[in-house]
Amino acid sequence: MSRLLSVFFLVLALIVPTQLFAAGTPKDKTITLNLPESVLSQAIGEMVPLEIDPATSSLQGSITVSRIDDLRITDQNIFCRLKLSGKNLHILTELAGHQINMKVGEIELNLNCSARLRYDSAGQVLYIRPLLNDISSPKPSNTDIGGTLLPLLNDREFPISIKELEPLIAQTELKTVSIMMHISDIRAVNGALQLSITPRVSSIQHPASQKRHPNNQ
Repeated sequence: MSRLLSVFFLVLALIVPTQLFAAGTPKDKTITLNLPESVLSQAIGEMVPLEIDPATSSLQGSITVSRIDDLRITDQNIFCRLKLSGKNLHILTELAGHQINMKVGEIELNLNCSARLRYDSAGQVLYIRPLLNDISSPKPSNTDIGGTLLPLLNDREFPISIKELEPLIAQTELKTVSIMMHISDIRAVNGALQLSITPRVSSIQHPASQKRHPNNQ
């Protein structure tokens, strides 16, 4: 998933120069940028397959998102159709006090996904909470196994670390002024992924100008 976000912010970096000052207002220091679902869908298509870390002791093996189709973004929700592939899968469960290791092996599932987002601005972490359903598979036996697998993936938050955007830098004879782009919020809105960005301005006075203007801060 981190690879997907890398592509997303690469696209965003191309958008910022043309929309940066048009989106903000003098009374509001927050810049709002909307990434249309069509652009996000294209970026996702370039990044699959994507590895998923199940991060649970009840599931061992590798799970890969091999395809994502029919992406739709509505207010607070993201919908899509997923194709999941699993290899060397083992499901660990307990029955009558005894631990059972159920060997699944390889599996291929098609299913619907609806997801909600939560963004931690202080930690710069985006959490994705998926809900998977409507399972189908080329092999009927996989559908039953998928019903056992989904509770281990559903309604859990998968964290994605977000890096700060590259700053805008302007240089004069006396100072270098930097505008840092802090992402303060990420949310789903109708037809787009919306980013709220708070600019933070700082400046550094050049050593030569400090000598000429000792009282200049």
